[in-house]
Amino acid sequence: MPSNVKIQYAGNIGMFSAGIGYQTKNKKWKADLFYGVVPSKYADSPIHSVTLKGKYATLYRKYEKQNIAVNWLNVGMFYNYSFGDKYFLSLPHHYDNGYYYFPTALNVSIFIGSEARINNWGIYYELGATDKRVINYVKNASAVDFSEMWNLGIGIVYHLK
Repeated sequence: MPSNVKIQYAGNIGMFSAGIGYQTKNKKWKADLFYGVVPSKYADSPIHSVTLKGKYATLYRKYEKQNIAVNWLNVGMFYNYSFGDKYFLSLPHHYDNGYYYFPTALNVSIFIGSEARINNWGIYYELGATDKRVINYVKNASAVDFSEMWNLGIGIVYHLK
């Protein structure tokens, strides 16, 4: 049974995402599965994706008197897969070799974040960068601004247990 349910805004997993999460008994290791969407108002056509996240809560503290728990520093990684004809895992035949140097359907990201929880409700943020943005910045730092490499996701979580 899942440990929690979440909704998230942005963060390179869809403009709007919903998912379920699991955590170990010591609340240090966590995994999430999300479904995300970018509405057609913000893309040529709606973008649908699935994301698998893994994270580790390095600094966890529970404040008993106020019934507050805080994960001060979460570090993690996710894999995001986008569905549709515009996205691919291997280069389509109509492109020359080397036209794209990575698949467009799969994004890999690393992130840091925090979560504050009162009773069963929590809010969180995650600041991260995808593999493609880091590679583009490293290959051409003069054309890609450092600030364009980062993404921010914010969310609400309801803890089931």
